[in-house]
Order: sequence, then C-alpha cells, then structure tokens
Amino acid sequence: MRRVRVLVIVAALATCFSPAYCSTSFATDDPIERIMSATFRVMVNGQSATAFLVKIDAVEEGNAPRIVLVTASHAFDGPDRRECQVVLRRRRDDGSYERSELVVPLRRDGDPLWKKHPEQDIAALPVDLPEGVEAAPFSLDQIADEQALAEKKVHVGQDVWVPCFPASLEGNEAGWPVLRHGSVASHPLVPVTWAKTFLIDSTVFGGDSGAPVVVVANDAPLVAGLVIGMHRQTDKSSLPFEEKTMHTPLGVAIVVQARFIRETIELLGK
Repeated sequence: MRRVRVLVIVAALATCFSPAYCSTSFATDDPIERIMSATFRVMVNGQSATAFLVKIDAVEEGNAPRIVLVTASHAFDGPDRRECQVVLRRRRDDGSYERSELVVPLRRDGDPLWKKHPEQDIAALPVDLPEGVEAAPFSLDQIADEQALAEKKVHVGQDVWVPCFPASLEGNEAGWPVLRHGSVASHPLVPVTWAKTFLIDSTVFGGDSGAPVVVVANDAPLVAGLVIGMHRQTDKSSLPFEEKTMHTPLGVAIVVQARFIRETIELLGK
C-alpha cells in the first residue's frame, strides 16, 4: 500500500462463472448484506488490499457469465508480485462461516494476467471461484455510469457504504469485511471527464485500497466508485536535537468514479 495515499483500485477480470464457481445459497435481498458478500480481502507479498467481484454476462448465447475481481492496481504492480491470496468464505452446515484462501496467479511467463486502466489506479484480474464459496457479485449494471449520476442516484450528501479491511482488520475469523459508513462530500459529480474523483466523509486506512463505495438506489446496491486515497494534514516540528513529521488523517477519502471501473473491465475484451 502507498504510505502517502491509501489507494484503492479495481482488479477486474473475467472468467467462467456458473453455480459451480459461485454459491447460490446466498439468499438474502438485503442490499447491505449483498454489499458485504461481494467484498473480499486480497493479499500480495504480505500486503493487504480490498477487492470486490463483478459478474459479466456472456456475450454469446449459451455461454456462462464471467466473474471479475476488482482491486487496486498498485497492489499488483511489480515483477516480484506473481500471485495473490483471496480470502473467500464458506458457510458451514450450522450457519457459521469458515475462511477459504484461494491463490490466484498474477503473471504467466513474466507477463501480467491482469489489465490496468491507462490513467486510473484500477486493475482487472480473471478468477475462477471454487465450488461452495458463498459470494454475491455485483452485476455490471450495478456499476454506476454517467446516466446514473445525471439521474441523481449518486449525489452530494448521500449516504455511502464502504466494506473494507482497514489496517488489515477483518470483521471476524471467517474474513468478512468491516463495514464503514459515510456520505458524498463533494459537488458536482458530473461531467465525469472533469470530476474524475470525488470525496466522501469517511476515514480510510492502508488495506482499504480497492474498496467499493456503494449507495443503495431502489433497494439495490449501486457502486459509485472505489477508494483510491485519503487527505491528511502534515505538521513538522524542529528542535535542536529532534525533528518530527506528523500526519493527521482528515477523515476524508478520495474515490475514483465508477465509470473507470467499467472502462477497465472493457480492456479485458469479449
């Protein structure tokens, strides 16, 4: 993770999806629970980030949908980063959960298996989910486009939800995320070509990179963007035998617009 900015990016990648790869036992219509069930922790070389899943419908009839893992591209950058561990979850017979870590390769013969947005800190990586894993991926139409912003489905002052893993903290031993709450803190949000990022009134930390920022519209989750950074105040003091630099988080996070998540997914091709 970056020390100066807590950046979050989407690692999006498409792979074959079927009930064998993603459990259909997740049977709640509660939008907040679905937000939680789409979000997972990713670890690369001992560093932690947040990721979420997106389901992409098949282009050709008869083919299965594909699954994309979304996280920060800086989590994957570097030739020494050859694989990542995704902390998945399985439901036991008694209704409790257990963690199930999946190793996903990031490179083959030195070439990256993921796509990176040309301008934004967003990446895309294909994943196959093992049988029995419980997850509720976002659908592509739940990734906000500019029309959703124009219709005020996302607007200043609106409540947002941020499932994440601040400072590598997990909600429990099964690896569920910690749910943060905030509000959209900047205006206007359109046009996206001008307002490529926006602010939310919510504190983020290292490990939150790649976390989805989600609103609830029409009783359904709508991903408004990803956490890519934070604002902080920096104070320096100097004494004859001591110098100090202190960073104080302002409790304001930087979010990249969801349109760029869509563009990253498009880089994967058909």
